[in-house]
This record gives sequence, structure tokens and C-alpha cells, in this order.
Amino acid sequence: MSTRHTHAYTAIPPTDTFVTLARAENSPDRGSGYGRHAVWFFRALLLIPFALMAPEVISAIMGQPDGIANISASVADVLGTSTFLIFIMMLAVTPLYTTTGWRWHVILRRDYGIAMFFAAATDITLAAATTGDTFPGSPLTRVGGHTFLVAGTLATLLLVPLVLTANKRAQRWLGRHWKSVQRLTYVVWGTVLVHLFLLFGLSTIFLYALAVSAPLALLRMPFVRRWWDASRRTHSHRALRAVAGIALIAAFAVGYVPLAQELAVKGSAAFVQSPARD
Repeated sequence: MSTRHTHAYTAIPPTDTFVTLARAENSPDRGSGYGRHAVWFFRALLLIPFALMAPEVISAIMGQPDGIANISASVADVLGTSTFLIFIMMLAVTPLYTTTGWRWHVILRRDYGIAMFFAAATDITLAAATTGDTFPGSPLTRVGGHTFLVAGTLATLLLVPLVLTANKRAQRWLGRHWKSVQRLTYVVWGTVLVHLFLLFGLSTIFLYALAVSAPLALLRMPFVRRWWDASRRTHSHRALRAVAGIALIAAFAVGYVPLAQELAVKGSAAFVQSPARD
């Protein structure tokens, strides 16, 4: 993204918590070669934002000229955008299960949740250390000196209890309260959208975020999820589900594709240490 938007940025289905604690190997299609290879492919994608930023970080550590300035120019565009895209992919796990019945991908909710936290934490750390040219003052000013920064930083901090409780020991300790903690995901979701609205207003980036969020939110509505699940199991309303599925995929793509393209352009520039100076 073209200006500062750092820190944006969430169980086996049909529950919709931050992680999957049940063994996904029990899923009927996980044992296939297709399922295993697909899972590792999507896990490998999580390395991309860190790989894109690595040359600039290494240059800064080595004291190269413009090392800090390059990170300052790139960190929001690369890690901020990546964190949001990872978040959206994590949120897509449950709707994909609802519409298709597939289970091979369920384990990815935990993987993407943890990766999202590390991307956001790296984002906020680099922003606090390097963005003094854009946000003069102390490191705290650089992550909380404006309302949009406060919202982004708050979203990142809300990820901490989600990650800390993303294990079976925490589930046993918290008991019936565990799901309540994990539903902070929805608070993160709302806070991210507020962050983007405060930063961009009613411009394309915020509208892309709304577009990609809309089908994911719709498929989480209890009556929609129950109807789709029941129709899929009974093999009914096939034409209606096909038309609705195409419309939902189109809405998702309208938001996701431009953001992915933005990351590709800005990430490539960061990788060759030639970021745009906004």
C-alpha cells in the first residue's frame, strides 16, 4: 500500500476460532497427496513477506547507506499489506469448509494465525525503529502518535492473547472461556477495518478491504452457514449455490487481487532495495 498502514490486521469447523486444535490428519482428504502438497504450498507462501524484507533488513544491520530509509519506506507496504492478506486467508478457512466440505485446509487456520502475528509483530517493531523520518519523535509516537496508528497497534496487541492461547493446554486451562478469548478475532477484524478507514478514508484500499471481507462475513452468518451446510449435505439447491458461489468468489477477488498485486509491486521493489519514497 502506498502510505503508512502498519500494524493492520484472526477448531475444527464449523466452529470459528483462531486455531485448529484437533488433529487435521483425521480429516478425510488430508491423507491424500493432493491435500498434503497443498498444505505445504500454502505454508510456504507465509515466508514471502519475510523474504521480501530480508535484503533491506540485512543492509540496515550491516550499516549500508539508505538501509534504515529503505525499511522505513517499505515496511508498511510489504509487512502491513502481507499481514492483512494473511489475515484474510485465515478467515477464509471456515467459509471454504462451509461451501465445499473440504477439510484438508483446516490446519492452515492455526498456521496462518501464528504467521499473521509474527508478520504484524515484525511490522510494528521495524516501524518503531525506522520510521522517524515520517513520524518524528519516540518509538511510541511512531506506533501510536495518530489515530490510525493507535488502531493498527491495538489490532496487533489483540493478537497476543489469541496466539498465547492457541494450544491445547490453554484450552484445558480456560475451559468454556477459551472460545470467548478466541473470538477476539472478530474484534481484530473490526479494528483492522477502522485502521484502514482512518488511514485511507473511502478510497480504494479501504474499499478493497470491505470487498474481500463482505463474502467472508456473509458466510459466517448463522442462517447462511446452516442453509449452505444443509444444502450441501443433501445435494439440494445446486444451481442456487453455484450462482451464489460465483458471486461470492467474484466479490472476494475484487478486493483480494488488487491487494496482492500491490504487494507484488511494492515487495519486488523492497527486495531489490529500491522502494518508492512517498
